[in-house]
Amino acid sequence: MSWADRILDDGTDRDRWLRSRLPVIGASDAAKLSKPESVDKYLAAKLAPRTFYGNAATESGHRWEPMMLAWAGIPENKALIHSPAEKGFAATPDGAGETVGAECKAKHGRVVAGPSLGEFRQLAWQFVCVPEFESIEFIWVELIDGDIRPGLNGEPKSLTVTRDHEKIRELTPLILPIATDLLARLRAALEFKKELAL
Repeated sequence: MSWADRILDDGTDRDRWLRSRLPVIGASDAAKLSKPESVDKYLAAKLAPRTFYGNAATESGHRWEPMMLAWAGIPENKALIHSPAEKGFAATPDGAGETVGAECKAKHGRVVAGPSLGEFRQLAWQFVCVPEFESIEFIWVELIDGDIRPGLNGEPKSLTVTRDHEKIRELTPLILPIATDLLARLRAALEFKKELAL
């Protein structure tokens, strides 16, 4: 069995993908999971009506993402993939080969050395959901006025993150209990909402 056998939604329809993502803990949710005592806050954010559908920065990210993946030679991915152990844990890596994933970021007006703490949580979650990944290529472009900043020869930067990276080993056992609690509460809340609608 490969990750391709665990696709919850193929991502070809954005609205359907968003509906598929509501009852699961995704990588962007996991990026925020830092405090066990804040599960109620994470649940409220998860259940809040979605009002943000992107801005100029996210549009820029969508524009640059295929170029970053092509540069790295990693196939683009839109599919929502669940963990082998728990269907409620899922992720949509930007790129997905058989054993290599990719996460792409557009950094506007910033010079960075690699993933932020939240982005490392996101990567740790992708390893949970897609254990077939031996590594994830974290790829970013540093942009000034919409173009790659001078001095980079028009190329992105990248960092290969393996599952034994110290930040992945540190963050995974911290995220999992919070995510487990959050998922249980999310399922109870969605079930209650369904009963109210009857």
